[in-house]
Amino acid sequence: MTIYAIVSGLGAAILLLTSGYLFGARQGALARDLLRRQVQLQAASLDQLREQSNQDATEREVGLRSAIQDVLAPLVERERISLDLAQLASRPGRRRELVPLLDRIAEVGRFETVLLTNEEGLPLAANTTAHHTEQLAAAATRLALVAEKIADENHIAPLSVMLRDASDATTLCRIFRVQDQTLTLTALSNDARLASVALDPALAKVQVALTAPA
Repeated sequence: MTIYAIVSGLGAAILLLTSGYLFGARQGALARDLLRRQVQLQAASLDQLREQSNQDATEREVGLRSAIQDVLAPLVERERISLDLAQLASRPGRRRELVPLLDRIAEVGRFETVLLTNEEGLPLAANTTAHHTEQLAAAATRLALVAEKIADENHIAPLSVMLRDASDATTLCRIFRVQDQTLTLTALSNDARLASVALDPALAKVQVALTAPA
């Protein structure tokens, strides 16, 4: 009986140990599977976060680039107009080329009307598609008089006067002198980005045409 009891006890102990080992192994396998799934989920979440971060960075970059382009657009447009006006071809010795020259100035600068007037307010030339030249000449004369008053009071000589009306139309008057005459080159535009120096690059071409024989 004693030997049988001892053998039975050892068998029970071995069975218990084996059961415990198998239970532990099973629990360990379950824990490892759970940990593996958690790692996979975390890796997937990390990839998703990385992708979202890259997408957000791309959107921010696109938005920043668009904002910069919007800010620089007026400057780029001004430089384009200045460069194109400076490169206009002129024909020395042909005053009759003045109207075609104003046509090219209007085309390059996208002006509706380009008008040249003398100090008495009389129109000397205009582009062929100009509108309301008489009214614009009168307005240019008044603006030139305002510029004279400013020069008298403050001892400065304004070169240009720019006004914008309620319809968002911009009138730019560039005052200059040719052979002791005060002349005004006036442009009418619907572009709110128009700069006060927009007509400056074209003045040399106009002066060449004015000093040439008729």
